[in-house]
Amino acid sequence: MSTILQTTDSASQVYSLEITCPLGLENVLEKELHGEGLTNTRFGEGQVKLTTDLEGMYKACLWSRVATRVMLPIANFKIDSADDLYDAVRAINWSEHMSATDTIAIDCHGTNHHIRNTQFGAVRAKDAIADYFVDLSGERPSVQKEQPDVRIALRIKREVVTVSIDLSGESMHRRGYRQQGSMAPLKENLAAGLLLRAGWGRDCGLTQLIDPMCGSGTFLVEAAMMSLDIAPGLGRQYWGFKGWKQHDHRMWQQLMDFAKNRKKDPVELGLRFQGTDRDQRAIAASRESIKRAGLVGVIDVAMTPFQEHEFDINQELPGLVICNPPYGERIGDEMALIALYRQLGEWVVGHVRGWQFMMLTSNEHLARQIPVRPEKSTRVINGGIECRAYLFPLLERSIKEDVVAQSAMTPGAQMFANRLQKNAKKMKKWVDKNKIQCYRVYDADMPEYAVAIDVYQDWAHVQEYQAPKSVDPEKAKQRLFEVMSAIPTALNISESNVILKQRQRQSGKEQYEKFDQTKHEMIVEEYGCDFIVNLKDYLDTGLFLDHRPVRKLIQDKANGKRFLNLFCYTATATIHAGQGGARNSLSVDMSNTYTEWARRNIELNEFSELHHQVERADCIEWLKQSRDTFDLIFMDPPTFSNSKKMADVLDIQRDHGDLVRLAMARLAKGGELIFSNNYRRFILDVDLEQEFDVKNITQETFDPDFDRNSKIHQCYIIKHKS
Repeated sequence: MSTILQTTDSASQVYSLEITCPLGLENVLEKELHGEGLTNTRFGEGQVKLTTDLEGMYKACLWSRVATRVMLPIANFKIDSADDLYDAVRAINWSEHMSATDTIAIDCHGTNHHIRNTQFGAVRAKDAIADYFVDLSGERPSVQKEQPDVRIALRIKREVVTVSIDLSGESMHRRGYRQQGSMAPLKENLAAGLLLRAGWGRDCGLTQLIDPMCGSGTFLVEAAMMSLDIAPGLGRQYWGFKGWKQHDHRMWQQLMDFAKNRKKDPVELGLRFQGTDRDQRAIAASRESIKRAGLVGVIDVAMTPFQEHEFDINQELPGLVICNPPYGERIGDEMALIALYRQLGEWVVGHVRGWQFMMLTSNEHLARQIPVRPEKSTRVINGGIECRAYLFPLLERSIKEDVVAQSAMTPGAQMFANRLQKNAKKMKKWVDKNKIQCYRVYDADMPEYAVAIDVYQDWAHVQEYQAPKSVDPEKAKQRLFEVMSAIPTALNISESNVILKQRQRQSGKEQYEKFDQTKHEMIVEEYGCDFIVNLKDYLDTGLFLDHRPVRKLIQDKANGKRFLNLFCYTATATIHAGQGGARNSLSVDMSNTYTEWARRNIELNEFSELHHQVERADCIEWLKQSRDTFDLIFMDPPTFSNSKKMADVLDIQRDHGDLVRLAMARLAKGGELIFSNNYRRFILDVDLEQEFDVKNITQETFDPDFDRNSKIHQCYIIKHKS
């Protein structure tokens, strides 16, 4: 589309631009540029080169939905040393592009034998530019990292350096409608490129778009902006070219005014944009994006699982379903998501036959759960993860009818779901009455399904017990799949909120090793206490659920007491003691990870660090050296530990007598030691019963969710004899 504009001297100049884009979308970007009349192009890896005038450059910035940056190369040279870089950058005629009083930022990408890190390359280039202007006028530009007048990019590839003016100034995926820190990793220009690849666009003939897992609504907003012919650059306040000397403000303003007049009326077009998500934060983020994009009333989103939502679908008109479901980067996540992908496949086949369906995922195995033969796939990078966007035509010839027929829950999964629902129903009254947010709903009730399932608010934490060698691995895997496919339906929990781990004996530093790096934390409440739990990163979550009654006992006994928590883990017992009115407390553990976690729990509950202290130490060595006394002590040591941080190996059955005696030496007269451990074959040293008053309270420390597993822990109250 051509535009008649008044010209300036610079308007007739020809520029050779490099327009970058997400990998895999180069031909989509080129086609998009051609649609705006910018046809002098050729594309390479991750970019399209465009030769155009100033107006064409502005059009690329204003109208490209797929571009990441618009770069103007101004010099290209070889270097054999860092001094060569300095000399070549200083030799550029910078006066054509900026003034000495401008602010600059320099981005350096790539290294070689002479420029060994990007920061060094950027500094050398900055020095060269500063010295150029000092020689010219005695002044030098200052560095401003955020939104400078002129942003300069250095690209180093082997011995060749390319220097460019970044005309976009910052990544063009930032349209201005999504708030900083939004939860969705899908960038706007990647979403737009995938929509174009799927056949959506201005005057494409499609009038219905559904995103069944819409997250923060990026697909929906980008699709609406395309259909309504809203320029993606209209909402951006900052551009790199605005401080560039050759910028023509009048021409840019005319193009902006023209773009504003191109917007179409959604009512006349009869468009429908609908999205659902079961996550409240996602829907809140999508509604905010819709509002900021000026699309309220155009896009409808609802906090509903797509399986339950009544979409407004016109079966007579073609449309597109597009989504970016969870990927399942870890094996446990993948197992949990198989059911979600199967349900998604069943839904599109059952509700929108004749439409197109595009799905972005990094997991080919999950993609195969869709019972449709993909027409094509596009390799892209999303959030640093290599993914493929699969395009499924929902036509009779592509649908695998035999797979659709077989995709219902297997008899084994249905049986397991029935047991879960029965357990959950049995515990519901107790859970509601006591406001329990975290509890065990299943613990290998049926031996062939050897897992423990804990509910944490609206999440399920699944631990698979290691199967004996006699069990066929394929059969065990099938049963685990049945477990994972049953949980979402039986417990009404999102498939992406089901976390799977394999439980096996751990020792030494393995107890503290990370499973993941997600830092997936949430806050849960128990009897007025708040705890930070982490469901993904470690084997344990930060909260031992079986000790809930023990913690409540400590809370009831703690008023006015001096409390000591040995092997404190994340100090949950300390929080209960503080909530119960403990005068002060000391929590001891040898793990950096857990003592830091303990401090955060104490801070979360607003207890004074002065009165509730945490110390990192080997508990045995600490007990040998301490002379302090306490009125109430809780000790829950591991069954076995050979950590390098310990002076010796701890075997709780062998060593518990000495350990209890050390703790009793720190217990004041009239005080109580609550001693617990989780060794299933534990037998208390008979000599301890001769030396102290010992009461076995194990049976009193099981809530309804653990009353079937009487060996999960042993618990005693030990006092000095009168």
